[in-house]
Amino acid sequence: MDVFAVPADRHEGWYLSLMAPNTKGPMFAWLDPSRLYSNSQALADCVSDLLSPFHSDTIDLVAGIDAMGFILGASVATSLGKGFLAIRKAGHLCVSTQNQSYSDYTGREKTMEIRQDVLKPGMRVLLVDQWIETGGTMKAAIQLVERLGASVVGVAAVAIENTEGGKWIKENYKFSHCIPEELQSQVDRKVLESFKASTAERFDIMFAIDQ
Repeated sequence: MDVFAVPADRHEGWYLSLMAPNTKGPMFAWLDPSRLYSNSQALADCVSDLLSPFHSDTIDLVAGIDAMGFILGASVATSLGKGFLAIRKAGHLCVSTQNQSYSDYTGREKTMEIRQDVLKPGMRVLLVDQWIETGGTMKAAIQLVERLGASVVGVAAVAIENTEGGKWIKENYKFSHCIPEELQSQVDRKVLESFKASTAERFDIMFAIDQ
């Protein structure tokens, strides 16, 4: 699908077709959702879908996780008319911070940090990231927010996989994501059948041209 195309019928999750499969091997995530952010309508619809379950909730601040969570998080904050707080990988903040160790989707041990001069006890925070695979990164962000006395209103991401960590988030926090129920099992298997079909179509076209 052309990255700037907008279908006449914007069905549920239509913008997911703009995502790109991994072409660089196992050291990278299996899917890159960031392509859909290039399409203004896709980004707007994605943000709208993420916010849908939280319309009746009081949200004081939106926090996004380094790095792709910054894009969605800032877009969500702008839509709500709220401020945005960046939760960063260790070493990038030049102020006093709280730190939390975690394992990311590759299994590597990392540290996340949050500045200490923004969150106050009782503040209600919506946490946003691009994709939740193992849940380790999001759990660390939750721990940082709660350690500073704020509460987590909910968790929002393009997708939340049904891994052990993903299920823990769904069981313990209000959440939203953009994956239709019929696609969840494909996401959990880390394969989208639509990508297989589009790849096959591109191969057929290339073969026809060569002939």
